[in-house]
Amino acid sequence: MARDEQKQRSDKVRQAILETALGMGIREGFEALSVRKIIQEMNYSTGVLYHHFKDKQEIIDAIEEQETVWLHGEIRGLLDESRDFLWNMQRVFGRILRLAWEEAEKYNLIVLHKYSRHQSDSQPEWIGYIAERLEEGMQKGLIRQMNPARTAFALWSSFLGFNLMISRRQGSMSFAEAEKLFTVQMDMVLKGILARPGEAGGEEEEP
Repeated sequence: MARDEQKQRSDKVRQAILETALGMGIREGFEALSVRKIIQEMNYSTGVLYHHFKDKQEIIDAIEEQETVWLHGEIRGLLDESRDFLWNMQRVFGRILRLAWEEAEKYNLIVLHKYSRHQSDSQPEWIGYIAERLEEGMQKGLIRQMNPARTAFALWSSFLGFNLMISRRQGSMSFAEAEKLFTVQMDMVLKGILARPGEAGGEEEEP
């Protein structure tokens, strides 16, 4: 029992460190985060923090993992399996746009993986999800026959670029205006991938 209570206390301290570091990272930027700043903010000793994390990067990695789980939960809550891929895609990209607008550093952390310890050449997991949904849409005749992986990469890259441009105009536009531009972006994308009359099935097109 005593060991369980000790573990619970330890877990609470660890979580408190992560929450404090997350708040500071969002306010000041994760590049400005430091062990010194965290222990000063929490009035902890250096030893307490180093008992749980060996350095700043390990704290950031833990935050990224935790907040990625949070984002997955947000996305799952938006999806409606009774609706088609296009409806769900608009909901997902719309939520990611709001994250980029409201919490740019969290977006940088868990969508762009800007602060990841292991910068990888492997594609983001979201591209795999989009590719699977595109393939389902093609099978149903809703989406033109295209290479799902390449099309998913193009879609994801398009919206990342859109979010980047919107973020640079935050001081000169409202989120309502950003949403209107997002609707235009979605309309352009959908016109490019929707199946045209008599086009369902058949040979796969490029890309």
